[in-house]
Amino acid sequence: MLYTTCKDYTDRPTKAAYVHDKYGEILKGKVLDVGADNCYLRDLLGDVAKYTGIGIGGNPDIEVNLEKQTIPFDDNCFDVVLCLDVLEHVDNTQDVFDELCRVTKPGGHVIISLPNSYRDFLGMLFGSKDDKALNFKYYGIPAVRPDDRHKWFFSNSDADNYVRTKAKMNNMDIVQIDSDCSGKPKTLKSFLKRSALQIASKFMCVEASDLYYKTHWSVIQKN
Repeated sequence: MLYTTCKDYTDRPTKAAYVHDKYGEILKGKVLDVGADNCYLRDLLGDVAKYTGIGIGGNPDIEVNLEKQTIPFDDNCFDVVLCLDVLEHVDNTQDVFDELCRVTKPGGHVIISLPNSYRDFLGMLFGSKDDKALNFKYYGIPAVRPDDRHKWFFSNSDADNYVRTKAKMNNMDIVQIDSDCSGKPKTLKSFLKRSALQIASKFMCVEASDLYYKTHWSVIQKN
């Protein structure tokens, strides 16, 4: 693979470090972070990039509601556009994907991450009490309307098909697609867990990878 990292992440700051370590080679020039929260990536990029963060949560440079507004920039103006765990939160995910591609320069890259809802649901069913709360916090039917929730429920395979199809529709080439946990198991425990899920998948009529892959990551490039 072109882009790899040994880092892991547990929150937004460590996720920014993961992204910087994995994709730092292309995070240069004009960089747009869609759903930037508190713009954690800015300090990591330093002087090699002109960073702009947009979104409605945290402290972005420009407040943009993606469900009501288009991305407020001209066509073909960013070298890199990031959209990390955002598309599943908006009703108009297909339109937002098109917007990501629109503002990217020819030759520029879009980096997208999407969760694997199937794995989250499995964690909710069989995990600890804390796992249940973490994995199902964006779903369910709470008595008080939440500020944020996932509006799409999909597997890793669904995410893969979505990205490939939308990239083709927008004249974008696939540079790399990978998923957390898509490599070989590193411990006996993880090997046994994956083996058990591979067996279970045969009875559940789903792809085995949809039960254990975590986040789906993709890099696409504009022609």
